Amino acid sequence: MSAEETGSLARVEELAEAECRALLATKRVGRVAHNDPEGPVVVPVNYVFEDGMVLFRISPYSLLADKLGDGAASFQVDHVDEDARTGWSVLVRGHAARAKGWELPEAGTRPTPWAEGGRNLHVRLSPHHLSGVRLVAP
Repeated sequence: MSAEETGSLARVEELAEAECRALLATKRVGRVAHNDPEGPVVVPVNYVFEDGMVLFRISPYSLLADKLGDGAASFQVDHVDEDARTGWSVLVRGHAARAKGWELPEAGTRPTPWAEGGRNLHVRLSPHHLSGVRLVAP
């Protein structure tokens, strides 16, 4: 029998903002979402969560850089345990802007690009809303 047939489906719990912040600090890869002329776009980026802000690096010549110069964006990070059918997801909604040098954390705590190319534009996403959910095993 399936989990659905036995009634042993995971329970969904809302996460408090403090827990969302703590979970954001545990991962290094998430997804940035923005709108372009054809509709919503989601792009994976590596990041750090520092001083209450999501900070990531992108190419200054990319479409993403063009769209995230100064405006609304969202960011999502999650963890899934497929075997246990549990996990969590955190959504950050806020304002993305190019980070100034004085706004950056110390060099050792900045995000390090994983992909080749000149990813030297730091973008910071200042949250105006954090939300999250957790799937808890029955």
